[in-house]
Amino acid sequence: MGPFRHHLSDHYASLIQRTLVNKDPCMGKTVHARIIKSGVHVGVFLMNNLMNFYAKTGFLVDASRLFDEMPVRNASSWNTIISAYAKQGRVDYAHHLFDEMPEPDSVSWTAVMVGYNQMGRFENAIKMLVDMISSKVMPTQYTFTIVLASCAAMNTLDIGKKVHSFIVKVGLSHYTSVANSLLNMYAKSGDLLTAESVFSKMKLKTTSSWNTMISMHMQCRRFDLALAQFEKMTDRDIVTWNSMISGYNQHGFDTESLHMFSNMLKIKNPTLKPDKYTLASVLSACTNTNSLKVGKQVHSHIIRTEFDLSGAVGNALISMYSKLGDIKIAQKIVEQNQISNVNIIAFTSLLDGYIKKGEMGPARKIFDSLNNRDVVAWTAMIVGYMQNGFNNEAIDLFRSMIKSGPKPNAYTLAAILSVSSSLASLNHGKQIHARAIKSENASSVSLSTSQRTLNSQEHICSVTNGKTPNIDHRIFRLPASFSNKISFNSQFPIQSFLFLS
Repeated sequence: MGPFRHHLSDHYASLIQRTLVNKDPCMGKTVHARIIKSGVHVGVFLMNNLMNFYAKTGFLVDASRLFDEMPVRNASSWNTIISAYAKQGRVDYAHHLFDEMPEPDSVSWTAVMVGYNQMGRFENAIKMLVDMISSKVMPTQYTFTIVLASCAAMNTLDIGKKVHSFIVKVGLSHYTSVANSLLNMYAKSGDLLTAESVFSKMKLKTTSSWNTMISMHMQCRRFDLALAQFEKMTDRDIVTWNSMISGYNQHGFDTESLHMFSNMLKIKNPTLKPDKYTLASVLSACTNTNSLKVGKQVHSHIIRTEFDLSGAVGNALISMYSKLGDIKIAQKIVEQNQISNVNIIAFTSLLDGYIKKGEMGPARKIFDSLNNRDVVAWTAMIVGYMQNGFNNEAIDLFRSMIKSGPKPNAYTLAAILSVSSSLASLNHGKQIHARAIKSENASSVSLSTSQRTLNSQEHICSVTNGKTPNIDHRIFRLPASFSNKISFNSQFPIQSFLFLS
């Protein structure tokens, strides 16, 4: 190939690379069309760039076609296509290509490990490292970050320590990315002493390093250490603030959570904005401290910033208003934002609010609109009917659950037994009890209580000529875990303060 054509090939390769930087797939395809039209010789370098472009812009079929058409392939060609399949979740085919590669290098091995780790097949990723070392291919620092992430996900501290020893042996422990991965692995595995040792030895501590330590201390209820490290940080990001805010909230220190949020908003940094995790934790803290006034201020902030209410934030708002007695606003949020993915916590909060008012119609409407109705949602609805005296509706819903819903649990069966006792339906109750025995739920305390009530009811009905007496529905109440799975009650009363302008 002459100098001019070689220069032209490099020019096209540069254009392809530029389209990737600019994230412009249309321009990339235009450049490819020009290459074909110009008749320029497409060598390995240019072909690799084209294949890389198609792979990284999601056109895996086109990338694969180019790979198949290549008369000559180098390591970069193989690695590009292996990585493309691995990152798009087709890790088995990526491994198949890896097995066909003449001489896999460290990039090839790591690409397959990335795919396994991404798909949650952590054991395969770790086994790849063992095979890689056996094949006498030296892992890179990036390889170790992937394997350590797999160890952390599996909570396999013993394997993680062996990987750590090998990292030290090959002299890669000084890389910041590796040190951060080690830190993360030890923190998630609960080895606090080793995590602190790794952290103290790090020459360069990134924001991620500090965040890992703060999160670890918070999870272990070492709030003083978490706060001390938080205050030492000079470059805090949203993850840093969330670690403190959510950590306080999750452990019942809701006043501290709200104060931390207040301090965050005082910082004049346009890049530091509350995200869904921040707002969900803050709204939970407002709920736990009965701080409806503060919660409404947070809601105003959400409206002003046009925050998306389709996920965690919308559900947290619904839960807050429902639990703090403003059920109408909670219902408006559902209707105005067309939230069809209301989670079980928000749903049971709404349901509890409607139960207190005896309004089961709106509750049923929300139940019917839920995308994913699990056993807790079904049971909550059945219990709601029961507690408001709609026993026939409770039984009808239970029948629908048996026909097309999830498998009933002990709470569901206990509720239906209570309904059967109210209706003096001994035969129906015995059928439910038989189902409980079959599903191995008969030993449940609530279920046993309901069965005893049913047996007593049989005797009472025999002396009252079959008339149904009044039944105390306190034998079965909606479990607290149904309506509050996230937060704990605050240990401190909320102070009167405003923190949003």
